[in-house]
Amino acid sequence: MLFVFMSQPDFSCNPYALWKYICENTEHETAWVVKRPERYEALRERRIECAVYNTIEGRNLIDKADYVIMNSYTFLEVEKRENQIFVNLWHGSGIKAHDYYNHDMSPGQARKLQTYFEKIDMMCVHSLDDRFRLSAQLHFDMRRAFVTGQPRLDCVMSSNGSENLKKLYGNALDGFDRLILYVPSFRANMSSHSGQIFSENVFRLNDYHDAQLNEFLEKNHAALVYKLHPIEQTAFKGRRFSVNERCFELTDNMLFDADVRYTEILNAFDVMISDYSSIVFDYLLLDRPVIYLIPDYEEYRSQRGFVFRNIDSYMPGDKAFDFRQMLDALQRVFDGADGYQEARGFVLSQRFDYRDNQSSKRCLEAILNYQKEEEEMDGFHEDERTRMPSAAEHLMSFLPEGSCVVDSTKRYSDDEKNVFLHSEKKIFYISSEIPNPYRRLTGQSSAEIADIDFYEKIKHLENCKVVFVQGGVDYALFAAAAGKSSSCLPANGSGAKKRIGFAGTIDNRIYFSMVQCICETFPDYDVVFAGHIYRSYPIWLDGFANLHYIEASYQELPQIIQSFEVAILPFFGRHQQTVPTELFQYMAVGKQVVASDMPNLPRLEGIYRSDSVADVIDNIRTALRRAHNQYIITGLQDKAAEHDWKAKVLSKEIF
Repeated sequence: MLFVFMSQPDFSCNPYALWKYICENTEHETAWVVKRPERYEALRERRIECAVYNTIEGRNLIDKADYVIMNSYTFLEVEKRENQIFVNLWHGSGIKAHDYYNHDMSPGQARKLQTYFEKIDMMCVHSLDDRFRLSAQLHFDMRRAFVTGQPRLDCVMSSNGSENLKKLYGNALDGFDRLILYVPSFRANMSSHSGQIFSENVFRLNDYHDAQLNEFLEKNHAALVYKLHPIEQTAFKGRRFSVNERCFELTDNMLFDADVRYTEILNAFDVMISDYSSIVFDYLLLDRPVIYLIPDYEEYRSQRGFVFRNIDSYMPGDKAFDFRQMLDALQRVFDGADGYQEARGFVLSQRFDYRDNQSSKRCLEAILNYQKEEEEMDGFHEDERTRMPSAAEHLMSFLPEGSCVVDSTKRYSDDEKNVFLHSEKKIFYISSEIPNPYRRLTGQSSAEIADIDFYEKIKHLENCKVVFVQGGVDYALFAAAAGKSSSCLPANGSGAKKRIGFAGTIDNRIYFSMVQCICETFPDYDVVFAGHIYRSYPIWLDGFANLHYIEASYQELPQIIQSFEVAILPFFGRHQQTVPTELFQYMAVGKQVVASDMPNLPRLEGIYRSDSVADVIDNIRTALRRAHNQYIITGLQDKAAEHDWKAKVLSKEIF
């Protein structure tokens, strides 16, 4: 199994940490794709299989991968083949709003995000809080964001930070008693910017005095290490800031050359100065002081904003708005005046679900256990082959000669509607719904009027009769299945369990909470929904191991109903006022029916109206005990025969 890793910057962050864990703890093959050719040469010298991004070799290496692991959406040119798993581990989540949280995000950025994240199968994040916020900011499907912790943070408390600093600076920091890490965020990206981007000094402070900083550091036997954002390092390459000899720059090139990650040096520092960067949360794991240097706070808040409304609660440290306040805050830290321990504890509890150095392990387990959604679920299309006949279709052959029928459940073309509206023939508009004054235009069930505007026009024609039909049955078809053994395969293929079931059209009439309670209460029964799914696949059908769907045509329904011990009508809302066709089909086969509170159902032994879900459960138990009571079966069938479609017409009940 091949894992291919990509990161921004190269060979760093969460992909690096997961790569290291896989190399040290598994036999899986690994490789890297890097953006900078010089990094490619260096990794080859370290005997690490790699290729350069967006080259033929890079494309071929990615194409061979089973899993591709990334931490950024800057890898737009990556092509994905079938059966690959693309994972984005991201690179940090702080307090600043970005991407879809930004009202001013450009349409181009939105398209870029969509193009990239359509390829991503899953993300791993460090907390439930982050699962919500990051999914929202990236417009990512939260079902595929897993809380594992961030692999890069496993080493924050356990690494030897002081030794790693020596790899970077030799002995240059040995003489200092206190170390300060300054890590500002970048003030711009491709789609927006906020605050001051360019400045003559690294702190972006108008009142900055390098001599005063040098004096302060000398007095406190302190040194300051500053690391600009990776984008800023590139933008300001070759630029010389005015800093004294007690200030040391740290770059991504230095980290790569020393084979060190920034998380492996954090515990060497006594205090961090930052602003809105997510690195602050990484440092908070050490429970050490943080100073927020935010001279552009008001501008930043108004232009870019934050992901928290009560932002102060998520910035547990002194706020400095100018150079003097920054030095004063540092002095308080060096004097031992730390008043933010409790506040840091709150942020840690909110932002980190795991602090056990096991995030790499959890992350790998989540990746290996991930299963893609069934394609047919994503691309569900209503199957016309299983569509149930409407009342109009059942009655059409019994119409008076020389008349025509309009089926309320169908949508007609403009030309077809014009023919009806100008016809001189007798028109029967057949409907199972009488719309109320507040009838909504959309969201109809399968039995409701499909085109309410057309209904409002045609009902006023003198030659049109609106025929309201609720319920009916092809009695001969359904009664023929009564008492016969069912040869249809069960939904789970076993045939071991008895069935409680619904057969007909599965649409928005169904009260799914009632179905869930039935599944939970009767685990030794299969709860079966058979027939035609109307419009969209109902997600509740996948909720229980004993809940099954059987795709079935109208002609197959009698045999399936015969396999039920008890039939159900779990309807809710306005649908409870109906008398559905499914009822008489159940009765014709001789099955008892447990329904929700449906006042218009016939009063008959074997038909159970339920005031509550608890009533439904009790009524199912009663019906199961009486499932083979011949007296009840005969009564149900006799009543169903009265509602045969042909009998309705002959009795002039309809026409």
